[in-house]
Amino acid sequence: MQPSSFANPSSSSAPPSSRTRSTRARRSLAACVGVAMLASASLLVALTPVSARAATPLPGNLAKFAHCPVNVKGVTLCLYSRTTSTTFQIGSTTVTSTKPSTVSLGVIFSKSGQIHVVLPDDGTSALQSPAIPLPGGLAGIPGLGTGELKVTVTPQLVGLPSLSLVNLLAASGPGLTLPIDVLVSTPTGALGPECTIADSSGPITLNLTTGTTNPAAPNVPETGALGTLSSKNDGLLTISGLKLVDNTFAVPGAQGCGPLGALDEILDLDKGLPSAAGSNNAVLAGSSYTIPASLIRKYLG
Repeated sequence: MQPSSFANPSSSSAPPSSRTRSTRARRSLAACVGVAMLASASLLVALTPVSARAATPLPGNLAKFAHCPVNVKGVTLCLYSRTTSTTFQIGSTTVTSTKPSTVSLGVIFSKSGQIHVVLPDDGTSALQSPAIPLPGGLAGIPGLGTGELKVTVTPQLVGLPSLSLVNLLAASGPGLTLPIDVLVSTPTGALGPECTIADSSGPITLNLTTGTTNPAAPNVPETGALGTLSSKNDGLLTISGLKLVDNTFAVPGAQGCGPLGALDEILDLDKGLPSAAGSNNAVLAGSSYTIPASLIRKYLG
């Protein structure tokens, strides 16, 4: 027996039949490994959540619906609204902005025809609003003397909205209800990160309508506008020239402003808060869009 036959099975000293069997064995092993890798990859794809898989980008005309929660069971309609002007009169202060605010929602229709609103499930807020400079800033802050502190306000959604397409289209009653608070901020950080007017336990509740309001005095009735409706073959419904109004809501006082809320009272006194119903007003003008969720699901689902 020659030791070299065991040291190198593929050497010329091995019989031809042995080399053939060894080559076939290696090929079979490689094939098995390849099959196993393909099977593992298929299993990985099957187990990957839908939300984690690569989605097809939405076409430009549908990009506005990117945050519609189409993966939530039962969502059949996507809604997107965008303001072109916003006016809030709260207490003694009026704030206006032409920077757009947006609302993105999903809609579920129950068997009885009731509408259930679904918030985006991708981590974004249903209400996206820019920070708006507060006219006159804030006076009376210790250490500023007679100076004014520059302040911005940002509406934030703090509860589940409600929607009535019937009321919107009929211009009668609340069409969109938004429970919000207002984040009050300053570049210096003097008010802290959680200074708000109202909060989730006592929000400002906007009952926005395209119809006519019925406010308490001294406010007088104000009328919104449905605007112009247009539709496309894919089911996209557009309402342009939309005007939503509400002057029936109350506004609570400030919360969490300054260390241990030490500046709450200063903000309240400066801005006339709390402010009872009949002393406040909201007007949102812009456009609204709805589309069947099934169309968006083809790209994002």
